[in-house]
Amino acid sequence: MRLGINLRGDLAKLDDIEIAARHEELIARKEAELRARPSHARNKLGLRADSLLLARGPFHARIFYRIYWFAFALFNVVKFQDLMLPSSYDTYLLECELKDVRDEMKRRIAVRKAVATT
Repeated sequence: MRLGINLRGDLAKLDDIEIAARHEELIARKEAELRARPSHARNKLGLRADSLLLARGPFHARIFYRIYWFAFALFNVVKFQDLMLPSSYDTYLLECELKDVRDEMKRRIAVRKAVATT
């Protein structure tokens, strides 16, 4: 499960079919985004984005992801131009969204298992 404060009430309101469809949509967008990149940029931007994606910050909501990204870019002045590429920013937001959906799915599974054992 995640560490941090979950502010994604919008995902909790979705039913199981909608959350599964959302997950499939995000996976398809991620795959399309990776295919659209040139082969030499896939690994470079992917590794940089993955290193940033290890932590989503203490507050899990879209607005905080944007704030976290821009704060990181401002403090990392050396590579500011690379970080501000639209593709790396979009990749970061897409990955955070995907992690949120997966966390919601895990939460629902844990609740169902707890109900089933009682």
